[in-house]
Amino acid sequence: MLWDVQALMKPALTVIDMIPDVHRTAALSTLQRAIYDGRPLALRLSPEEKELALFEGRTRLTSPVGARILLKLYSAGHIKLKKKPLKTLPALEAYAATEADFRARVAGIEAAENQRLDRIAALLADPALARPEELTPELIEKIMNARLGFGLAGELSIGGVVYRRD
Repeated sequence: MLWDVQALMKPALTVIDMIPDVHRTAALSTLQRAIYDGRPLALRLSPEEKELALFEGRTRLTSPVGARILLKLYSAGHIKLKKKPLKTLPALEAYAATEADFRARVAGIEAAENQRLDRIAALLADPALARPEELTPELIEKIMNARLGFGLAGELSIGGVVYRRD
């Protein structure tokens, strides 16, 4: 998952806390099972939806996709509560309602990343296409490794500038 997409997500426990009187750990465990195993709601999520619903890192993150699943779990009575459930959860519902915007932003991030990778592939194929503002030490090293071989010495013209590696 791209770092920019993770920046759009919220900590899972923060989202779970949008449910009053919730048992946080049990709710997180139920959410994880629903996303990865499809239980207890018999959900069938695509790998992309699973990735967007929950990020397992140092801090677990969830998106409006995960919030939507959490709402389904709550409505079906699968979320353990300390008190009687409420009829509505305005904060959680509001976050889940941003799913379309979230997906649009993710699509934009993925398109930009694909464009960046396509540009690198084009520069690897023809280093003369490089513009001066694109040239970074990392890109120059990538091009030299692709053209000369990893760590091998030689000269190469990239974007009209001759670079030498000894």
